[in-house]
Amino acid sequence: MPSTRRIVYILATLGLMFIFLPEVLGQSARQAGMLLLLKAAGMALNGPGLVCVSGLGGYAKTGSIFGRILCYLLTLLLFEPVLRWIEHPLRAQPLAPQAPAQVTRRSLLVAGSGLVSATLMGSYAGLYEIHHLQLEQFVLTLPHLPPQLEGLRIVLMSDWHCGPINRPQHLRPAIELANRCQPDLVLLPGDFVSKSGAYFSEAGELAALLRPKIEGGVVVSWGNHDYWEGIELAKKWMSRAGCQLLTNQSLVLTPNRELAPTGRGLWICGLDDLWEGKPKLAETLARIGPDQPRLVLSHNPDVAEEQHGPRVDLMVSGHTHGGQVRIPTLGTPILPSRYGQKYASGLVQGPDYKVYVARGVGSSGLPLRFGVPPEVTVFELRRGSQVTLGPIRLV
Repeated sequence: MPSTRRIVYILATLGLMFIFLPEVLGQSARQAGMLLLLKAAGMALNGPGLVCVSGLGGYAKTGSIFGRILCYLLTLLLFEPVLRWIEHPLRAQPLAPQAPAQVTRRSLLVAGSGLVSATLMGSYAGLYEIHHLQLEQFVLTLPHLPPQLEGLRIVLMSDWHCGPINRPQHLRPAIELANRCQPDLVLLPGDFVSKSGAYFSEAGELAALLRPKIEGGVVVSWGNHDYWEGIELAKKWMSRAGCQLLTNQSLVLTPNRELAPTGRGLWICGLDDLWEGKPKLAETLARIGPDQPRLVLSHNPDVAEEQHGPRVDLMVSGHTHGGQVRIPTLGTPILPSRYGQKYASGLVQGPDYKVYVARGVGSSGLPLRFGVPPEVTVFELRRGSQVTLGPIRLV
């Protein structure tokens, strides 16, 4: 085996080991920095295979033995054209005398500028933008909204992913920003942890810091990571934090701004996760009168394509993180949705109803963001003849 090919095989193998080594060694705070560097190095060395597996099979596949092996094989496969390009001059003219290699000023400039550009982009994506929180502010008009609920403020935050990358000190600014919006309600559509159910305690502590004006006004639905890391632990810690847990359930915000199981007003409905649970849209909305407004929490926005029936004024979701990396003109290379780029982020018109997809607060998989900053969203409600969403300055 040529030495170049042998080196690439060794690096790809090391890359795969580095990617998953943090899961083996544990996640103590003292180890976090070292493990993050190892994981970043592994992703760089094994990047082509990791990206391909994540894009084709979803994030869950790379967490399995099969996914890891496939990741390694795809890395080697995707490196093959590069290796052939490197070796081609040697194969094309095996008998021609080889001139001694010369390092020209141009090659130094090209290599140096490429290294500097990669370093700057990596530093921006992994150190700055991943924590560069943005506040998205909207006025949301709803038909049949009781006049007493005009001016109601609702904050939306998705995908905290408490874990070895998203530590409490990184997520606390999002909590503080949400509180500065002076919300009446806070909606949290799932994915509170990553890597271990032990982090649900941190998620619960963060949720307890939220200060909605309405008693019991932090409303939760579940995401796929909540199931993967232990849904019972999720329920335990989020209920201790005083959150309202909705799994194919609904509550009504009455005109006197109290949450109740029955009555008239603004209905807040929470669906189960699409990947790991059983969302039941029609059943959840069945008892709501046709002349009452309703907002639906669904972690995965793909539900809008797959479940129809009763009227939904607005579904609020997360899950996609906006792709975390957006390449100009090309879009997001990795998006955990069956519908391409459609549900990347922002307001989307589904087949039957509108969906607002938040970019999320934390990160998952790759510990970086590029062109997709984390997001806290605030809506101020108004009465209107139809559902509309427009920008406004509130905070």
